[in-house]
Amino acid sequence: MTNNETELEKEKNTGKDAETSVLLTLYTGLFLGMVPVIGFPVTIPEMGGKILFIGLILGISSFTSAFFVGLLFGMPKRNNKKENNYSLNNGLAEISDWLTKIIVGVGLINLKEIPEYFVSLGEYVRIASKYDGQLLNIYTIGVVIYFGFLGLFVGYNYMRLVRANKYKYADENLIRKELEISKEKILQIKEDNQLKDNKIIQFQSLVQEKEQLTKTLIVKVNEPFMLNTSINTVIKKIFTTDGGKKVHENAVLYVDKMIDEAKLKLHKGLLLHYDDPQKGQWKSNFINNERELKATVSEETKGLYKVKLQIISTDQKNNPLKNGEILLFALHNTFGDPPFQLVKVEKQVAELNFYSSGSFTVGAFADNGATELELDLAELPNVSSHFKSH
Repeated sequence: MTNNETELEKEKNTGKDAETSVLLTLYTGLFLGMVPVIGFPVTIPEMGGKILFIGLILGISSFTSAFFVGLLFGMPKRNNKKENNYSLNNGLAEISDWLTKIIVGVGLINLKEIPEYFVSLGEYVRIASKYDGQLLNIYTIGVVIYFGFLGLFVGYNYMRLVRANKYKYADENLIRKELEISKEKILQIKEDNQLKDNKIIQFQSLVQEKEQLTKTLIVKVNEPFMLNTSINTVIKKIFTTDGGKKVHENAVLYVDKMIDEAKLKLHKGLLLHYDDPQKGQWKSNFINNERELKATVSEETKGLYKVKLQIISTDQKNNPLKNGEILLFALHNTFGDPPFQLVKVEKQVAELNFYSSGSFTVGAFADNGATELELDLAELPNVSSHFKSH
């Protein structure tokens, strides 16, 4: 048996013992009280039956009234706990407390007059019964006082020892049922929350898998482009003519200088804006010295975007880009180590195409490093919110 069941069993046994004790007191008191109630009328043959009936009426009335008063005195007060959903009704207990105070107050005020009331009652019974003996007065007063105290004692103890425990047991059962219902609701809510958490975890796992798949796909798609990040290889490829002549030394110096400066910008940018290291490192202008860095983004599928970067002259007539000139594009640090691309100007345009999973800031060198350009792809018009936020 559990502790709660053991306690309930003890309470039941205690209640039974108390009920037996109260009943034993009642039976004993009634037996002792009936002896004089019956004994006195037996001594009066001519009107014994009439006196006996009067005695029984007085005894029952006195016992019942005092029993009710005893119940009022013994009425338990319930303790309403705020944490319980079930609210115990204290209405009867409050009425009992109110009536008890009135009875005690009236009794104390009229304490001196109580004996006169008993004498008046005895005299009234004697006159009404047309019996001349003064013993009937004593008989009447004795029956009323005896059964009054017996009723008060039995009523008080009955309420305190028997009914109070039954009320308590009934109230605790209701509270226990309410608590069980509350526990079931809490368990149900926990189960629902656990299911939601599992769904969230599954969703997050799917999102992570999709992002990882997208990144892997981007790497695979950009693989030829990424392999070209070997700077020395690119320089030799760009500056070596079809006839196999050597690289022009001045051009190489310019390229080396642009790469060194781009590395410094990347290092500084990683300290300031780790997620977008090129931001703010290229003077924050996409138009400078009649050179413009522009981009177009097309969505292949959600999470995979094709980006086309171009550097053009805003005054192609008077200040065009020189064909064969080398320009440097600085991308996000996830696009290689270092994430730079050297592009040769062809037909007065330098163009770079690649795939990306989201937006970032692009930096660029033109005019052998004399012109800096910067463009935040998230600020482009007509691009999706998913691209902007990733």
